[in-house]
Parts: sequence; C-alpha cells; structure tokens
Amino acid sequence: MSNRSTDFAGHGFDLHPSGALFWRDASLLIVGDLHLEKASSYHRSGQFLPPYDTAQTLARLGGVLQELAPRRLLFLGDVFHDGAAWTRMARKDRQTLSDITDTHETIWVEGNHDQSFVPPGHSGCSVHVEGGILFRHIMDETDPRPEISAHYHPAGVVSHRGTRLRRPCFVQATTRLVVPAFGVLTGGLDCRDEALAALHGKTTRLFLLGADSVFAAPPGLARDPRRRRRGSG
Repeated sequence: MSNRSTDFAGHGFDLHPSGALFWRDASLLIVGDLHLEKASSYHRSGQFLPPYDTAQTLARLGGVLQELAPRRLLFLGDVFHDGAAWTRMARKDRQTLSDITDTHETIWVEGNHDQSFVPPGHSGCSVHVEGGILFRHIMDETDPRPEISAHYHPAGVVSHRGTRLRRPCFVQATTRLVVPAFGVLTGGLDCRDEALAALHGKTTRLFLLGADSVFAAPPGLARDPRRRRRGSG
C-alpha cells in the first residue's frame, strides 16, 4: 500500500512506489508510459534486448491492481512503444492485457509512441476530463487548468554525503502533476531539464520512488538551475 498521498486540484491522490497514481474517491488507477514491446522494437535495428519487458510490466500492473482494487483504469498514453507493438506481443501477454481491461472500466488516452492505436474493441481519446482535471499524455504549458500528464519519464537526482541517487519521480506544481513512467524498460529525464521548465519553481514538489515506498525530496530540488546561477552571481 502506498505510504504517500498528495492533494491536487482539490482531490486526494495516493502515490504508489510502482509509479501508479491512485485517485481513491474516483476508484481510478492512473498509469503512463508502459511502452509495451519496447525490447522487440529494438530487435529490428539489430539491438537485442531480453524480450521480457512486456510480461514484467503487465505483471507489475496486475500486482498494483490487485493491491489497490480500483474499479477503473486510465492509461495516460504510450501503452505501446509503437503502433505495431500489439501484433508483436506474445499471445499470453495480449491475453493478460485483455483480462485486465475486461475487468476494469478502461480509459485510453493516446500517446505519441503508440500512434493512436488501442486494442480492438476499445477507443481512445486525446484528453480525458474528470473532476475539473485534464488528463493528457503531454503537458500543455499554455492551458491554465489543472492537468495530470506523463510523457517525460521524470527522474529526480538527490546528492547526500557524496552519493548521487537518481530515481523516477512524480513532479507536482500548482496546476501540473507529471507521473513517472510505469514500464520496466523506460529511461528517465532529469526533472531539472529545460523540457520541464514549466514545472521549475520553489513550490514544486518531487516524490521519488523507492522499492517499497515513495519519498518526498528536499524542497527546492526542482528549482530552475539558471535562476540559482543568477542568484549566486
């Protein structure tokens, strides 16, 4: 069970160490960037990775669903690594995913990698709106409304006594919440990167994923590094 929660846009959310976000009052589990069949996509370019990422990611998802028992599931884009991933999936993995979606009311927000593909019998959307919150794959910096998104695979870097720790993380600003990648074969973007400049600020909060817990990072970790340099000069 998650040991960390946060309030966002007037609602309470549980932060799970898997990278899932649980909206308990809405019985909605939110996951982004599973990137199923990423390993098999690399095979076409001659880069051979162990072909277990899809099964491991789905097993992780099944475990979280069993633990939290949500009624609904929201995929926040890039469920598949590319538009043809479904056809490369092993029959057993396709059945596992189908079993999950057949037993949960499922919302498919489309991502850039999966190229608007959703499995047969389902339909996708570019934006889902609920409880005054917009759910989309890629953050829209021009929209002032509260938004939960994915896409960037954010990671936080903490230095302590000469040791650097880099962990996937949730990033929360006043009207933005970005979830970490859920897939087992996904990288991470340093939350201080310019691509996440809209989230940089003194009040931004980072929640780093541990093996069994979620940890709040020290305040100010996601401040704009350019501002720190100017201030120190």
